[in-house]
Amino acid sequence: MVKKEMDSAELLSNEEKQKHRLFRTSKYVFIITLIYSLWIVLLVSGVYFLQFGNTWAVLTVEQWILSAIVLLSIFIVIEIFFLSQYLLLREKRLRPEKRRQKEYIQGKRVYRYTIPSDAKGGIFSKTYILIDENRVLNLRYQMVPPNNLWGQKQDL
Repeated sequence: MVKKEMDSAELLSNEEKQKHRLFRTSKYVFIITLIYSLWIVLLVSGVYFLQFGNTWAVLTVEQWILSAIVLLSIFIVIEIFFLSQYLLLREKRLRPEKRRQKEYIQGKRVYRYTIPSDAKGGIFSKTYILIDENRVLNLRYQMVPPNNLWGQKQDL
């Protein structure tokens, strides 16, 4: 139970880190995209409306637009990568546990019931009770908790 809680907390922590990284990256990508788009608008208006010429900004208008397309494509790929990582980690945390494989004894389905239900470790009594010809109840009762065996709390 403690290990499961630790795994869940660790996944949640990783999910929060991924979420923070995704938001930070998205913010930077948005700012760079906005600045670059404003530069392209300024460049196009300078070439076509103010008649500055085609090469006043080192590259031609076509080269600047092509570089904007390449840069935005790279940013989109980065965003998709981070978003998919975050979604996969979130899905892993939300995915239900795999069901245990059904247990059979002498061809009869075994239903296990433990008292107390969250008990781990210690000494258990096992009592098998025949329910009908196809089902058996395995009643496990914790007789001695692990604290009494070793004198201190054990994390299992």
